[in-house]
Amino acid sequence: MTLKALPPEEAIAYFRAKGHHLQPSFAWQDLWEEDHTTAHTVAKSAGFDILKDIHAATLDALKNGRTPEQFAADLTPILQAKGWWGRQDVVDPLTGDLVNAQLGSTRRLRTIYDTNMRTAHAAGRWAQIARVAHERPYLRYVAVLDSKTRPEHRHWHGTILPWDHPWWRTHFPPNGWFCRCSVQQLSEADLKRYGWTVNDGPPPELEGARTYVNPRTGIVSVVPPGIDPGFAYNPGQAAVDIHAARVAASGWVDAPAALTAAEHAASIDFLQPLLTRDFDAWVTEIGDQMAAGTGYRATGNQRVVGALTREVLDYLAGLAEPVDPVSGAITVDDRTVMHFLRDAKAARGSALPLDDLTRLPDILAQPERILFDTADPALLYVFAPDAGGLGKVVVRVNFNAKVNRQTTVSNAVRTGGLVQPENLRDPRYDVIWEPQPPGGTPLSP
Repeated sequence: MTLKALPPEEAIAYFRAKGHHLQPSFAWQDLWEEDHTTAHTVAKSAGFDILKDIHAATLDALKNGRTPEQFAADLTPILQAKGWWGRQDVVDPLTGDLVNAQLGSTRRLRTIYDTNMRTAHAAGRWAQIARVAHERPYLRYVAVLDSKTRPEHRHWHGTILPWDHPWWRTHFPPNGWFCRCSVQQLSEADLKRYGWTVNDGPPPELEGARTYVNPRTGIVSVVPPGIDPGFAYNPGQAAVDIHAARVAASGWVDAPAALTAAEHAASIDFLQPLLTRDFDAWVTEIGDQMAAGTGYRATGNQRVVGALTREVLDYLAGLAEPVDPVSGAITVDDRTVMHFLRDAKAARGSALPLDDLTRLPDILAQPERILFDTADPALLYVFAPDAGGLGKVVVRVNFNAKVNRQTTVSNAVRTGGLVQPENLRDPRYDVIWEPQPPGGTPLSP
């Protein structure tokens, strides 16, 4: 494959964020189309501890322009050592059947490399397109016109449509395994220079759409002709969705706490991954500027990273001195992020690790338990760090902060870090929520 040696930052951010959701799977159809924009998976990875290794190697290849051969050379001994190599009898977790399946191989690593590289580049390219669409509002489909080109892709070559035309939601490349197509972004001046005109609509299809039944889920979908099943989506459209998620969550700051709790619960499955990706990119941007010669100047800019749940609101209302949150939003500002980043860089023993900081919205949405500090009133969101042990994120209720020279009240993340489990058994901590095991007996701290 031929791609730019140095990919856009947007492509790196897209793929790095997928590492927060490592989703083991047995078949490639287990995750479908847009599911891949927020999760990283590899078919036949279920039951093997390999996803983090493959994601790390792919991210390194994306950052440093490593070739498929270098990628395979790095990964092969790791995967072989973990037993994920060659043909083996493995159990399909969906059916319980014993299946003789191909695990790792040089050919599979080439497919993994190619698919992830192309989708990451596509996501980064779309982010660039959206950023300058007001000046260059048209896209032209470009196929590689050789003997390997699919007939439909050759047929689409030269199609020019507005960048926000619905056709690009399904036909933005890649449009199949090892698809080499791309797009060219154009301005009005470009059209005049080359003598091109904008099409009235998508080109007529060479054949009709086909129905595809996902053998893993039973879901029936209509696949446009010329597109492989599972590829009829735009990886970069998630960037637009991320912006919409940020705008939606920002409205929680001024909404009643009970309403915010209900909205958050109803939208958590699709909104949470987007908030995490947005926060990851923001933290990375702050960190990069701090490392640069000019540094980063905190302005009080904040992100909404979660919301108080119904259980938390009920607990606060039931205190001897009831607490009525003015807002249901949980926020963090750039000053706090800078503090976390400095501690992580200094490798202080109790500091919140960087990998955990970037997934803060996920931690707040899915904690191990939620405690209340009765001695120093605050909420503690307890979580399991990637490196093991326990960690905590401290949230102050009704915290006043300056945002754009105005005072706002929300529930602010103030501190966090690693913690000894025995410290959480102190009687000062009330348990607000923790998962209930079968039988209904709460887990001990």
